[in-house]
Amino acid sequence: MVVFWARNERDAEPRMSFPTAAIAEPPPAPPRKDPSLVLAHAAMASMLQNGLSPTPANYLIWFSYHGGSEPGLRYALDAALEGGGRIAQPRMDELHAQFFEAGHEALSLHEMSRRLEGAVSEAVTLVDGAREAATRYGGSLREASDGLSDGPEALGAVLQRLVAETREVSRRSDAAARRLTETARKTQELHAQLAEARRQATTDPLTGLANRRCLDEALRAGLEEAGTLPLALVMVDVDHFKAVNDTHGHHVGDDVLRLLAATLSQALGAGQDALAARFGGEEFCVILRGHGLQEAARTAEAIRARVGGASLLIRQGGQHTGQRLGVTVSLGLAVAEPGEAAAHLVERADAALYEAKRGGRNRLCTDPPMPKSGAVWG
Repeated sequence: MVVFWARNERDAEPRMSFPTAAIAEPPPAPPRKDPSLVLAHAAMASMLQNGLSPTPANYLIWFSYHGGSEPGLRYALDAALEGGGRIAQPRMDELHAQFFEAGHEALSLHEMSRRLEGAVSEAVTLVDGAREAATRYGGSLREASDGLSDGPEALGAVLQRLVAETREVSRRSDAAARRLTETARKTQELHAQLAEARRQATTDPLTGLANRRCLDEALRAGLEEAGTLPLALVMVDVDHFKAVNDTHGHHVGDDVLRLLAATLSQALGAGQDALAARFGGEEFCVILRGHGLQEAARTAEAIRARVGGASLLIRQGGQHTGQRLGVTVSLGLAVAEPGEAAAHLVERADAALYEAKRGGRNRLCTDPPMPKSGAVWG
């Protein structure tokens, strides 16, 4: 800091003056960018962009969306926002009821969400408090500078005041830093718990694919836009699955289902236009957004060929036997019609699957039938 000596016009004694510009207000330390805080800000921004009130229910939906923990919810929101539009509050209410109001499970999710919001709020309060403390300290420095103009005799008192305030700011900053670190840790833990709970609520535990609940919501969302964007549903069923269980045991049957799930995931990739789910038992579903009959049939046939090219190494008693088991699937494909109900689309795809089974298995049948080649591939 620069100090200037000047003379008082009334006497010959020099005095010190401190230029105000020489004392800069200390900038507030930027808060650590905790991942949960980033998600919280993204959730708030999404509510603002869509003109939605920042209610706990809306916050929970957008927090889960940006966290990527819920494929069905992401699929539904992406479908609603297709074309750059906004999502209305009634649709948000439907999504909250679908994904967060299902008995005891929903109560657990709601409680974790409430605790997460509280932790985020506490972190924001701590950051704001640190900024306010820094601002007050800067004001004290300016007041001290102005007070020195009263004469050199005030220097001791001013310095004592600055030392005391510096210690107080340091003490408060250290306490705030400890609390902020603890809050960040707690927020991260709560976010992980919430993400895991959401994953379990919408994921089939055996295969890791989306479960029936997630499938139903994604299918409903896709059918809402079927008039402007094509939607195809593929039913996939393991051939001779009962014989696998009877011959090798249910643990091998479970391995077959896991193999099929992994093959579906590899065949579809990570794009947002497809969702694979376990429908029940040895039956799976694939939703294909933006796929007409020809494109959906090519995707389904690629799945059939990929599964047929794989094999499972059989294990007994936890040990591999060296024996390999070939797996094939039959597929039924139906393309949604405008205004069609989900149950009717599933019924048509299931009927096409039955035709594939009756026609010899390890093949694809479609509704409507494919031109020229009829309804059967393979």
